[in-house]
Amino acid sequence: MNAPARSILRPPAIAFHALVRLVALMLGATASLTAAAQSVAATVTAAPLPYGIAVNTVTNKIYVTSYIDKGQVTVIDGATNATTAIPVGSFPSGIDVNMVTNKVYVANGASNSVTVIDGATNATTTIPVGINPTAVAVNPVTNTIFVVNNNLDGTISVINGASNAVTGNIFAGFNPKAVAVDTAKNFIFAIAGSNNTFTTVDPNVYLIDIATGNMVIAEGGTKPVALAVNTTSDQLYVANFENDAFVVAIASAQKGEGGYGPLPVGGTSLAVNTVTNKAYFTEGNAVAEVDGSTLAFSIIPVGVNGLAGIAVDPSTNTVYAASAMDPGFVAAIDASTGRVTLIATGAYPSVIGVNPVTHRVYVLNNDAAGTVTILDGPTGAIAPAFTSEPQPQTINPGSTVVFNAVANASPDPTYQWFFNGLPLSDGNGVSGSAGPILVLVNVSPANAGAYACRATNASGSATSASASLTVAAAADPAHIVNLSTRAYISGGSPAVLIAGFVIGGAGPKPVIIRGIGPALAGFGLSGVIDLPSLALYDSASPAHLITRDSAWQTPPDAPAVAPWKGNLTPADATAADFARVGAFALPAGSSDTALKVSLPAGAYTSQVTAADGTTGVALAEIYDDDPGSPGSRLINISSRAFVGDGGNLMIAGFVIAGSGSETVLIRASGPALSALGVTAAAIVTHLQLNDSGGNPIASNERWRGDPQVAATASRVGAFDWTDPGSGDSALLVTLPPGSYTAEVDALGFGGTALVEVYAVP
Repeated sequence: MNAPARSILRPPAIAFHALVRLVALMLGATASLTAAAQSVAATVTAAPLPYGIAVNTVTNKIYVTSYIDKGQVTVIDGATNATTAIPVGSFPSGIDVNMVTNKVYVANGASNSVTVIDGATNATTTIPVGINPTAVAVNPVTNTIFVVNNNLDGTISVINGASNAVTGNIFAGFNPKAVAVDTAKNFIFAIAGSNNTFTTVDPNVYLIDIATGNMVIAEGGTKPVALAVNTTSDQLYVANFENDAFVVAIASAQKGEGGYGPLPVGGTSLAVNTVTNKAYFTEGNAVAEVDGSTLAFSIIPVGVNGLAGIAVDPSTNTVYAASAMDPGFVAAIDASTGRVTLIATGAYPSVIGVNPVTHRVYVLNNDAAGTVTILDGPTGAIAPAFTSEPQPQTINPGSTVVFNAVANASPDPTYQWFFNGLPLSDGNGVSGSAGPILVLVNVSPANAGAYACRATNASGSATSASASLTVAAAADPAHIVNLSTRAYISGGSPAVLIAGFVIGGAGPKPVIIRGIGPALAGFGLSGVIDLPSLALYDSASPAHLITRDSAWQTPPDAPAVAPWKGNLTPADATAADFARVGAFALPAGSSDTALKVSLPAGAYTSQVTAADGTTGVALAEIYDDDPGSPGSRLINISSRAFVGDGGNLMIAGFVIAGSGSETVLIRASGPALSALGVTAAAIVTHLQLNDSGGNPIASNERWRGDPQVAATASRVGAFDWTDPGSGDSALLVTLPPGSYTAEVDALGFGGTALVEVYAVP
């Protein structure tokens, strides 16, 4: 191995530092795609701790409650942003508006009353109701108001909007929390709990027929926290905290059933678009979209944690989700494309209101100042602007090269690639000439030159920067030399970190394989496994055990009667071996595992488990111990493990050595594993590629049936992804030598995932 190659191999230590850090989710490439479509119009001040919001689209007035002792509702004039304070009862919370009568109803928790505000004059009327009213809903068709009294009596007060008289009290379970109205059938739905907690009694969702007084339990799961009715589709949506969401068919007063739920999304809040018949649930750092017609669901990653309030503008098909953090953000999601814009707001934004007529968005920041951030929503088409430019590449003759260029535009643009100023077309090794990913196969000097992309829609066009392609033979072409995967090993099932690799070419390939636990603590990582066990298998069915290792300074074991017929020479890997391949040192006497072995071409898997059955974080590594020999190469590396979020991300590091660039296909499979018989597969994956400094290079979620990804997967022998709408993710990129990490998370939905890195010939 020559000196330049050795210097390239040193970055694995850098890559490892990126691996072991506890990563916060970085913003993906989609996080700024529609910045031109959203902006902060103004910030106004309500009373401290703004709590609830109601929007009158007829008068363009916005009403904000503030959960304080000296009650106040702030009225925002949507045309001028001027504010007016209206005194109400103590601790106002729930609020709703009847746009037919121009009356606003405010539930005053500590005053046991409802304040009625005349929208024309701001005059107020007080109506006594039950104890601790916290939520209110209006049926504008019947001019009836329903007030949730959050107490053990479990009543909903019914107010006649014409006379302001309380006409009855409906029992709705103990400590009802929320109410939703089905105006078409004159039903109401209520969530009931116990003592405003989830510890003593599981809350239920009740359906109540106002005309007959009949009440039944509607299917809604446990721990419901929010509900909404789509009268167009005759469906009830229920968000369940830490549980499955429910979609319920509203069949009759006797049956709140036709039970479509549950769905594997939970959520803390939800919003329904009655135009598209889709519902949206906040879920950790993502939004789950449920199609009311098919009940198919998909995940839209947002890139920030703590999503709370959510609202939708059906006119523009835009979803808004608040990240209740400090500093706070609102994610504006183009529901047609899944593109996300992150907009900074005040601290702890928690509730959102939308005026679909003006497309203004009102964000309540739950701060002491009582600020309300006002956003301008999208108002029209957006001309293309490139957010990802093609990069110059140097490639070996006969190799594959990829150029990527992505433009932000609304509606989506068409693409056209150019070579030396002339338009390209598919054929003769060229594919993707009319898409954002251009692939050139079996390149030759004739392909050398300048490549650029033009994006066009009805609002205009844009041309990317020009990227040069140099085709030059190298004595040591770029190739993969290392895989390091950090993941969480569960004590249950699955309870293993599986790292697979494929050796291609002729002749044996010496490799160093490690399973690390205790040594990770030296990098500041907590919760690591104490007693890792490393096993190496071939690809037979059933697989043959080649060797097994425990403590790294103890010789590895091999089966007494080995059915495996390979060139087996397992031995201890030493500190000198680690230094040679650029691996970090292991403490003397530690229980970390490491072995070296020379293997013929073929497929293999190393499995890292916790020998004592405990749970924790582990690291699996595979190093090419002779990267200077082109006779055999690592051509495919993969890892399978449980993926969650936070410290339970799966982080796969790989190193490219040699000269020029290497094209790789990186896939993060979740749903696709179910077809292979993998139980508890992740229902969605988010894949982000970082450089050795942890800087994002590219990201993907929901591969959307990309034809270039599918064609390349077929070329390299990857198993098929048959569902173009699945939550699996992939990247096809050409990379220069260096260290890289691919972060895979399941967006709060824990499950088994597989990350693969293929060298694309």
